Amino acid sequence: YFDVDTEDIVQRTVQATVKGYSGGFEDFISNKPDLYGPFWIATTLIVVSSASGSFAQYLSGVRKNDVDKVSASAIFFYGYVSLLPAAIWGLLIWHNKPMRLLNLVGIYGYAMAVFIPTSILCAAPSPILRWCLIMLAAGISGLSIVMNLKQHFMEALKGKGAVYLAGIAGIHLLCAVGLGFYFFHVSGL
Repeated sequence: YFDVDTEDIVQRTVQATVKGYSGGFEDFISNKPDLYGPFWIATTLIVVSSASGSFAQYLSGVRKNDVDKVSASAIFFYGYVSLLPAAIWGLLIWHNKPMRLLNLVGIYGYAMAVFIPTSILCAAPSPILRWCLIMLAAGISGLSIVMNLKQHFMEALKGKGAVYLAGIAGIHLLCAVGLGFYFFHVSGL
């Protein structure tokens, strides 16, 4: 599950973010899922979002040491790329339309890659720019997740598939908004 090289990681990241609207991530990885990319994307997000959030506060004049953001972001990002895919995996098994858990972790992990440059750019001292960037990243990654799960959910849940996909998109949006408030909301702005 760690037998990938840099080119594989880059291609999978592009497939999940730039080309995510088309779905097809499972076909792209062709039965060779990995945990390396999702792990390092989540780890990079932990460091970058914590550092950028602290830098954004510094630029706005808040002199506060938020070491707690590192542990909170670790819980969030590792949980997000493992617990949500596990819940979806269980739901699809329950409805007799199983999907490989590692494929789900890959879909979620690689879709989160768009938040790395977003976190860096959110250090800018403009709250409007920050929220626009966060919503754009949430839209790109959320669309990738939904489009890659669409076929499985529509087959497994028939008429309810769209409702579940809307729920997944809603959870993703709530998580993005939570990230915006936790890391980049500066009091007094």
